[in-house]
Amino acid sequence: MALKPVLYSELTKLRSLRSVVWSLVLAPVLLLGAGCLACGVYGDGEAAQDGFDPLALGFWGVNFAQVAVAVFAMLAMGGEYEKATIVPSLTAVPQRGRFYVGKILATGILAVSAAIPAALLTFFLTQGLLAGNGASPGSPGAARGMISLICYFPLLAVLCVGITTIFRSPAATMGLFLPFLFLLSPLSMAVPSLRTFAQFLPDRAGLYAAMSLHADPDIVYSAWLGIPIMAVWTAAAVFGGWQVLRSRDA
Repeated sequence: MALKPVLYSELTKLRSLRSVVWSLVLAPVLLLGAGCLACGVYGDGEAAQDGFDPLALGFWGVNFAQVAVAVFAMLAMGGEYEKATIVPSLTAVPQRGRFYVGKILATGILAVSAAIPAALLTFFLTQGLLAGNGASPGSPGAARGMISLICYFPLLAVLCVGITTIFRSPAATMGLFLPFLFLLSPLSMAVPSLRTFAQFLPDRAGLYAAMSLHADPDIVYSAWLGIPIMAVWTAAAVFGGWQVLRSRDA
């Protein structure tokens, strides 16, 4: 079976699942809403501080939007196991590699389709709220930040597809990965003995690339390397998911 009909089937399947669709729709809403709220309420006060980073404030909502993207991806793959549709799915597409690639591509395409308008709208609206203190598209680091944010959504989604395939359960994946995104990873950056390692975690690398207009002296790599570092983690998760999918019974 060719990949194109598999991809079309997976896109149709994901668009027909209400919980999956709403999870993805929520991501741009959180990104834009939280960013505008932060800039509107705290913009003037933050601008008066030394080292003010307008991009980090405008993209502050990605801390919440990333959870919606992760849930979207976990439901997209985990629903196959939770609802026992993995058997008919693999019956329809016996080549497991094509099924897996189709699922990854469908999830990534939908994630990037939400990321592009969300990143652009959030940047222009939040920086506009900051008036003379905001960044412009020509500001050093602004283009990199928008590109990185657009890449962050699909990379995170594909990463979560791989992890969910490894655990074969959306509940188990959410129980482990969401606390990691919300608590363990950000808190580890505040612990000096863990910071050197924590800055290389996928979400920390991706967010540093997307949310930093100015270089962080505590980060040992360039912001341009943030997304490639996250891409390595994503590739590892995809490979792990493939090893599980091809070697275990459905």
